[in-house]
Amino acid sequence: MNAIKFIAICALLTGASATFGHEPQQGKPMHAAAAEQKAWGIAGETKAVTRTITLRMSDAMRFTPARIEVKQGETVRLTLRNTGKVQHELVLGTPQELAEHAAQMQKHPGMEHDEPHMVHVAPGKTGHLVWTFNRAGDFEFACLIDGHYQAGMKGTIRVVAQPQKPAASVSPQATPYAGQHMRAIKALSDDDLKAYEHGQGHGFAKAAELNGYPGPMHTLELANELKLSDEQRTQSQALLTQHKAEARRLGAELIDAERALDQAFASRSISPELLTQLTRTAGDKLAQLRAEHLQTHLTQTALLTEQQIERYKTLRGYGNAMPMHPGKQHDMQHQPMMEMNHAQHH
Repeated sequence: MNAIKFIAICALLTGASATFGHEPQQGKPMHAAAAEQKAWGIAGETKAVTRTITLRMSDAMRFTPARIEVKQGETVRLTLRNTGKVQHELVLGTPQELAEHAAQMQKHPGMEHDEPHMVHVAPGKTGHLVWTFNRAGDFEFACLIDGHYQAGMKGTIRVVAQPQKPAASVSPQATPYAGQHMRAIKALSDDDLKAYEHGQGHGFAKAAELNGYPGPMHTLELANELKLSDEQRTQSQALLTQHKAEARRLGAELIDAERALDQAFASRSISPELLTQLTRTAGDKLAQLRAEHLQTHLTQTALLTEQQIERYKTLRGYGNAMPMHPGKQHDMQHQPMMEMNHAQHH
């Protein structure tokens, strides 16, 4: 981070052992520097505080509560009560920023913070931090003292976007993105987030579904009409369950990748090299998620007979779809069930 600096430890001059680099300003924000916009907000003014949230810090290396939610634009006073016997701190930031900072603290425990989004609290004391959360999104707070972060001393802050009405003079036709700047992740709508979080298809399997490759969810819905055997029902349900879990995992990773890209632009830390890295990561996650949905249809189709597949297409309204070549169906039915690492269709 741009404001981190090393403390010179001069034991020969002081005649005492070096103290931890966080101690000089316990219980207070590190300094009153000019407010600087961060991806997670900006230092706030006391007179603008609309709410106080109290967080307890313990020697169990936990914050209580470990999750808070605020509205975009709120100025909040965070009151930090250290109930333990060792010093703790709270640092606001993105998950990436905090992880990088924690790694530096582990290498150089004598480093001193000098940022308005940080506060250190001595044992048994109370500290305060005033912050304006003017950027929507999911952020974190953590204790970056060496060993504390690694033990899990962190929490999450969700800043909920507040909808804004477009100005009356602005034509919606001329500004198709109007209002989308309030999204937590600009490139993802609420429907996108819901689909990825819940492992829904989101149209990823259309190439399979509409070309006569059934998915497990609709196959099970039509189990009676398709006259599925008990073994087919069991295998289809197992496929659905496994796919659901995998799709949720990949969906969460895709959301994280899109969030990292969004925050790089929001914090003005983007560069051509970082752009290439982040877009490749997001693209890879999207490709993996789509492949997961399509592969699930391949695996499900291998569990059905040609007659069941034709019946499925008719029941789903695809009666004129091109039938699968019998030889191809025979080959698919002999694929090993080890490939069943997938679960739901959409």
